[in-house]
Amino acid sequence: MTTVTNKTDNTGDVRLSGISKTYDNGFTAVHPLDLTVPQGSFFALLGASGCGKTTTLRMIAGLEEPSSGTVHLGEQNVTALPPYKRPVNTVFQSYALFPHLDIFENVAFGLRRRGIKSVKKQVEDMLDLVQLGEQARKKPHQLSGGQQQRVAVARALINHPKVLLLDEPLGALDLKLRRQMQLELKRIQTEVGITFVHVTHDQEEAMTMADTVAVMNAGRVEQLGSPADLYENPRTTFVANFLGTSNFIEAEVDTKNGDDIVLKAGGGKLVLPEARCSAPTATGGKVLVGVRPEKISLTHADDAGDIPEGRNRITGRIADSSFIGVSTQYVVDSPVCPEFEVYAQNIDRDARLVPGTEVVLHWNPAHTFGLDAAQDIDAGIQEEAAV
Repeated sequence: MTTVTNKTDNTGDVRLSGISKTYDNGFTAVHPLDLTVPQGSFFALLGASGCGKTTTLRMIAGLEEPSSGTVHLGEQNVTALPPYKRPVNTVFQSYALFPHLDIFENVAFGLRRRGIKSVKKQVEDMLDLVQLGEQARKKPHQLSGGQQQRVAVARALINHPKVLLLDEPLGALDLKLRRQMQLELKRIQTEVGITFVHVTHDQEEAMTMADTVAVMNAGRVEQLGSPADLYENPRTTFVANFLGTSNFIEAEVDTKNGDDIVLKAGGGKLVLPEARCSAPTATGGKVLVGVRPEKISLTHADDAGDIPEGRNRITGRIADSSFIGVSTQYVVDSPVCPEFEVYAQNIDRDARLVPGTEVVLHWNPAHTFGLDAAQDIDAGIQEEAAV
């Protein structure tokens, strides 16, 4: 069961119980799923195209009928309700603004449709919230993509939904504007305090805005947690590689030393905190050891004696390097991993670290995580079979 609960008042919670979606052709887009999104949180459904994240969002909105399970918004079971009767609004990637109406009237549309005649104060307050008060009488085509996106959010929020659903809302924006809007959306959500459920394939987008992220893969939630927890403590290779880059070393459990596991890999030893290992730790068991590229230091082989004791270390030869401004990315051939990636900050960069150089890669054992090698191999075989 995949559940998040951290607030006592659940009047605005989104609760999915055994929710699934199988189409007439037999394809299962979402396998039975239990998920609780706490009231007032910014929640992200993150995954690659076809993983089931948008289908899940559409079942919350009422745009898809679940094959099984229920959808609750607070204490209300809305599973059988049509979209217009649910206390939710959706912002799509296309924004769907009315081109013939100015910005004021686009935002006022929902209120006027409900028969509310005095809309001026509400619309002005909402435009101020999204920082578009001075653009009220412009038409959508006169605004930038980011401004149009904020209009779509304002139009959705003015109806005071319990939940705002966002389906890839930043996908049409360029990189710089997308990053600006990530901060804007987070600011707006914090100010209004309602539940945001955001679908995206962009890891940076999810980690920048969301309090909690559910990483989806093949119709299931692979792992759920805070952005920092998912990044630092992935439980599968899919999550480890979807959220950034990871290096993996196949290792064997040798002994235990207090709270640490000592592993054999490529003729050497590595230390892994037991608390950061999701694999069985019996002696002789196989573990997939992971470490992020930015956690690793790179030292010329001639200076190996200067490396502090107690650090995990492996030897290798630089195969390639790329200068990308803030850092240099190295690819190192090593007996335990043929393409070990290292991201080194460009501060006092060692000019000797060029392709062909013998080096020692070393890192704090606390930055190591361990996964069940057999489980991930089995998952990879199943995934390929499904494709």
